[in-house]
Amino acid sequence: MSSENIGELEYASLVHIHTSVATAVYCLLIIRIVHRVTMGFPNTPSDIPRIRRILTRLVQGFLLIGMTAMLISGPLMVWANGDVIGVFNWNGFPSPIPPNAALYELMLKIHQISRWALLAGVLVHVFGVFMSSSETLNRMLITPPSSKKTHAA
Repeated sequence: MSSENIGELEYASLVHIHTSVATAVYCLLIIRIVHRVTMGFPNTPSDIPRIRRILTRLVQGFLLIGMTAMLISGPLMVWANGDVIGVFNWNGFPSPIPPNAALYELMLKIHQISRWALLAGVLVHVFGVFMSSSETLNRMLITPPSSKKTHAA
């Protein structure tokens, strides 16, 4: 969407697809964030060096903060620009706030920075999983009840 080689109609179409898909997964991402915050992170094995456990928690926290920033900045950016958030062929979500150029610029900058920060965080996260034992993926996908905020990094 940030390519300079596309026309206005193509850009508008891409934005509409982007906001439609983002709105469709918005609730799932909110649930994911709330789940992680309330249930805590899966325990890391005690045989992993302390620095690696700390880095693991930092990356996990970084990803949650990045997702939250995207979920807040995206809609606020659209609304601050005075636009409706279009969702597929539905009427969409009209702005609850008046247009505000300063807020738009701030949210745009946060959204742009967050996308690259999230990409970097996901790459580090995936790299970390591949560098870990085969049990790591199981811990990521299934958080056993015993891991609820019981492990300090």
